[in-house]
Amino acid sequence: MSITCARIDKALFKFKEMEQNDAIQSKDDVYSKDFAPKKINKDSSEYGRPKPGTLTEQRAKKAAAHVHREMLTLCEVVEDYGKREKEDGPIRITFGRLFTIYVNISDKVVGTLLRARKHKMIDFEGEMLFQKRDDHVIITLLLEGSELKAAIRAHAAANPKD
Repeated sequence: MSITCARIDKALFKFKEMEQNDAIQSKDDVYSKDFAPKKINKDSSEYGRPKPGTLTEQRAKKAAAHVHREMLTLCEVVEDYGKREKEDGPIRITFGRLFTIYVNISDKVVGTLLRARKHKMIDFEGEMLFQKRDDHVIITLLLEGSELKAAIRAHAAANPKD
């Protein structure tokens, strides 16, 4: 009989432990009635980031790698199809020409241009580019040659599964 009591006590202890873990987790679950939002400082490294080890974090990393690949591809296209006005000058291409070429690669031309400008890979005048209206706008490649290849290598080293 004492063996049976010991097993029951052990099972009860496990259930209580599971209940306590569940109560702790439900405080972080947005859909739980026990949800208690944390106050996170905007300067904190946790702010606007998924919890480490979650599927959300994995998806965010995968999406960031994809966006980075698209920006590098865009820079390569500008490098391949753009022209230099002077021999030592930057490579440039018009938005209309780039749009025509790059739309066959991806339909996210404008979004990728904006993102690449944010990362100081390219530059252009204005806040937003629209097809037809801004076909004459010059896009300047800021990252070229060995710098572009180094960025591609760094991306490949950081994301070996891509």
